[in-house]
Amino acid sequence: MSLVSFTLKRSKRHWAIVVALMLICCLVVPQWASAHAYIVKASPAENELLVTAPELLSLEFNESLQTAFFDIKITGPDGTRADDGNVRIDATRPHIMETGLQSGLGNGTYAVNWKAVSADGHPIQGAYVFHIGEPSGAPAGLADLTSGAGEGNGPIKWILSLTDWVQYLGLSVILGTLAFLLFRIMPTSMAREPLDVPGSHKLLWISYGAASVAAMLSLPLSTLYESGVSLSELSWALIGSALKLTSFGLIWIVQMLIIMLLAVTILSGYDRDRSMRTRIWSSYGSLLLVLGWLFTHAMTGHPAAAEQRTLAITMDYVHLIGAAFWIGALTAMAICLPPLTDQLPRKLRGDIYWTAIRRFTAWGIGAVALLVATGIYSSLIILPAPILTSLFTTGYGLVLIAKVVLLIVMLAFAWRHARLARSGSGDRLAGSLKAELAAGAIVLALAAVLTHLSPGQPTPVGPFNEVQTTDDGTTISLQVSPNVTGENVFEVGVKRADGSIVNDLEQVTLSLTHLDMDMGIYEITIPKNDTGVYKAEDYISMPGRWNIKVHLLTRSLDALDAEFEIDAASP
Repeated sequence: MSLVSFTLKRSKRHWAIVVALMLICCLVVPQWASAHAYIVKASPAENELLVTAPELLSLEFNESLQTAFFDIKITGPDGTRADDGNVRIDATRPHIMETGLQSGLGNGTYAVNWKAVSADGHPIQGAYVFHIGEPSGAPAGLADLTSGAGEGNGPIKWILSLTDWVQYLGLSVILGTLAFLLFRIMPTSMAREPLDVPGSHKLLWISYGAASVAAMLSLPLSTLYESGVSLSELSWALIGSALKLTSFGLIWIVQMLIIMLLAVTILSGYDRDRSMRTRIWSSYGSLLLVLGWLFTHAMTGHPAAAEQRTLAITMDYVHLIGAAFWIGALTAMAICLPPLTDQLPRKLRGDIYWTAIRRFTAWGIGAVALLVATGIYSSLIILPAPILTSLFTTGYGLVLIAKVVLLIVMLAFAWRHARLARSGSGDRLAGSLKAELAAGAIVLALAAVLTHLSPGQPTPVGPFNEVQTTDDGTTISLQVSPNVTGENVFEVGVKRADGSIVNDLEQVTLSLTHLDMDMGIYEITIPKNDTGVYKAEDYISMPGRWNIKVHLLTRSLDALDAEFEIDAASP
């Protein structure tokens, strides 16, 4: 048995033990947490009927809110403002947002429209109604208020994801290139000193420049995203508020300091007027700064809102490091090895390539172990229960599935490369290495998208249509279209066991209850008619899972009941 073969097998056993222990930790430790804040209690509650006007409206969330870009607007029956404009987040209880109401409010239906920024840096908003005295119907402008409930910000979210992807990609290449040079993944016989490898200098600077520009752009983009304003409304005052009052603002300042220091250490690492010892230590300094930059990204994602925040951020950070090393080191091998070996004989060139891959494999096994263990942990704490349902019914879950599939593809390519390396066949890196790199780049892009997706927001699936059958064979159908927040058409159909349409209903009532938030019961009454088509236009105030109880009363006073569960999405 060769020394290389023995080392690889020993490394595999070692990392198998490590990943097993981490998996056990993942399954035992995590506490379930749903990313993005949501209301757990509202006072007055949704659709609550009050005898007298309240003096204060309070919204209690499941997690702390950031003290920037929050607001509550209350609209009266005639469309005029009913709040006093004094919106605040309780300093001692940062998960509570409240506002006072004007005095002398009359009877009728009042609309509440609120927005805030959750602890993980994502904007949230919603709308609901309550009543004073007798309900008066939907307040003026309610359709406009509810049409924006849930998550919005349009293309800004995707542009932010793009800047995150550029940062991830740039930092991965810097980290992987430095590891390739400093950890001697490159065969030592190919360069006099590790920092003299052709192409590494240019690769570092291109990656540094791309990541730096993306980081600088992230501040105004994040301000637009969190404040919800249009590009024309963006101002230095808003950017200043983001810097002073949001968690991202402080992290962005740290990123700018890292960017400046990293430029100094990269320059020092390639300064031939300095001693090789100084240059190497400067490069290790660059490595630490890149790790620090990656850590700032771990602090701005969904783990920042987890119950076990420190552990969740640590796991996400380790996950980022594992992915960055894997993809970055492969990039360094693909770019830096060819210039070193193109002038060598065919057989020697192949030996150099496979030696590098064998050395990388020992590190790569560790990276894969970290990715698997930390990925499972992050999924457990971020996806709301039930996990399997969230995995296949939410946009977050579907993107996560795509990411896992691509990681499996990368693993298949890595396994193939490891086999080729052991056999030593071929004279240069296989074309499949480019496919592995492409898959890795897409994985980083999906990771950036996940940062700005809500795990609890269902994937838009179009109108809801379902039929329930009662014990006596009567069928009750419910259609909700378009099944998004805002105005919807609710249609109920009833057929007897023999297929004939029931058209003698005296009462048709829908009772809506949000399954993830304590928003009370919202009732919709559909007018009776003799056509057998019972339809009403009303609104859904928040995205997520809703239980709808359908209660029907015939002229003979027979009651028919059915329950449905819908997943309402944002428009």
